[in-house]
Amino acid sequence: MYRKEFDGLIASGRVPNFVLLRGGDDFSNELYAQRLKQIYAAENFLSLYFLEYDFDAARSFLEPSLFGGSNTLHIKTASLIKKEELRRLIALCKSDANNHLIYELNDSEISVSADFIKEFERNEVRFFKPSGVNEAIALLAQKCEMCGLFANTAALSRIYAIHNESLSLSASEIEKFASLGLELSLQNVNLMVYGLSEVSYDELFDKIFGLCDFRVDFYKMALGGGYNEMELINYFYRLIYRIFRLHAYVKINGRFDFKAVLGYQPPPSVAAQMQRYATSFSTRTFYKIFAHLNDLEFELKSEKNAAKDELLLASFLRLQRMLLSSLGQKANIK
Repeated sequence: MYRKEFDGLIASGRVPNFVLLRGGDDFSNELYAQRLKQIYAAENFLSLYFLEYDFDAARSFLEPSLFGGSNTLHIKTASLIKKEELRRLIALCKSDANNHLIYELNDSEISVSADFIKEFERNEVRFFKPSGVNEAIALLAQKCEMCGLFANTAALSRIYAIHNESLSLSASEIEKFASLGLELSLQNVNLMVYGLSEVSYDELFDKIFGLCDFRVDFYKMALGGGYNEMELINYFYRLIYRIFRLHAYVKINGRFDFKAVLGYQPPPSVAAQMQRYATSFSTRTFYKIFAHLNDLEFELKSEKNAAKDELLLASFLRLQRMLLSSLGQKANIK
């Protein structure tokens, strides 16, 4: 099954007592493993991570004991244990509803056989990296719920942006707010959350699209080492795609509706900025921007020995000239 179906089981209180969580998205695997631990609320708990796995220790933990109580066994690994061992652990869960097994598997570099998955019957959940911002914010909202915080969408969006769309770093910020007993508000986020890099992807994007000199900011980010060139390009692509969706919606409907397009209402300052970008450029300019970023990504991937910082800077300068040219043509038409 996939995330949505499993969320339905959780909401209805029909969570099975042995589950395989798998996929290449470590954040989702870990989040749902933590969520299952909360749901099971076992009196006894044993974690066996990677090389710590020992079948005898796992089996004896789930076997009946004089002390009784409920037991949760959490196996976290990037490999498959022997099917016979897995079968026996699952059998101990089937024979005693107080036993729980969470098998958290990162399968990004291995092939998982159908026979192995079959041992879990239908209790297998496969996760993928979030396909967009809304899905990522929904995951962070779950983290808020687990930490006892109200999920403020605007605050979560800001945290996610500050940390350049890193779910793990964003989740750590949520834990920080929970431990300090602070409300997760946009005001508190602006006061207390700082990115690892001196310059965030958002700040660089705003300088480029705001037609400002961004070179000093770019070098600060590059020298700080807090960025990955492919992450940066993909982040820009997603931001521009959101702006383009607003652009297209306005052309079709003659008005702005952020909830209809994005699924949430951004803070007023962010909304005003996106609105300005959406109306500043033509549809053809957006097409050129997407093509330019595609070319840049291809060049970075194909030129293994390229000086990537210099290549990015030159490409962003060309992008900015493209935006200036577009605005100039628009002004001439008027």
